[in-house]
Amino acid sequence: MRKAMLWLTGWGMSECSWHAVRSQFPAYQHITPHYSDVTDSLQFYERVEAEVRSLSAQELIVVGWSMGGMLGIRLASQYPVSGLVLIGTTARFTHEQQDLHRGWHPAVLRRMKKQLSIARERVMDSFVEQMLTPKEREQIGQLVGLDCQQWSLSALLAGLTYLEKEDCRPLLSSLSCPTLVIHGTEDAICPLAAGEELASSLAGAHFVPIPDCGHAPHVFVPVVVGDSLKRMVEQLAEESNQQPIQ
Repeated sequence: MRKAMLWLTGWGMSECSWHAVRSQFPAYQHITPHYSDVTDSLQFYERVEAEVRSLSAQELIVVGWSMGGMLGIRLASQYPVSGLVLIGTTARFTHEQQDLHRGWHPAVLRRMKKQLSIARERVMDSFVEQMLTPKEREQIGQLVGLDCQQWSLSALLAGLTYLEKEDCRPLLSSLSCPTLVIHGTEDAICPLAAGEELASSLAGAHFVPIPDCGHAPHVFVPVVVGDSLKRMVEQLAEESNQQPIQ
């Protein structure tokens, strides 16, 4: 059986963020869409869909982080996906004042758009700082994967528009594939409450909270994330072996 993993990164982040987890699965074909030259919010999903259409794999596991997780949810609602892994993901990124314990107010994203054009480095540094716990900030110089320089300004702006407009909540009831929801308990970008709500809205989803971890568990605790993903892979292999031969 040909097997593939589709890796969907978060807003503004490099595909290198997946390296430590991706390298734990040498038997899989690895596909990572590139967004650096995107100019419109609709192009993100178009890039993902184009990658999937070109695949001939019989098993496809989709791993999405944050914004990438939202793209993964939409993909899984439209294509046969063997397994879905959602890291630091929410079904709806923006919320109004009464629900800010589950997301960001739209005005914050609109303010970031204005500031990006005049102070990109400061905006991105602030965003990365919010992603991390104090302990993780001490380690940041030792790690790769949080490089914010690869995306063009137009791609960053389009990504903020995507985060402001996308709402995956109506899609959740249509998902039937095995789903793993991994969330840092100290995540300040997609709060833990959002991850808990997402997992509870997906039939049969397995929720994995990671204590003392921020928004990038696959970067800071890749072995923990990899072990959870390996259990999903083993479960899929077991279920495949149990299916009758046609």
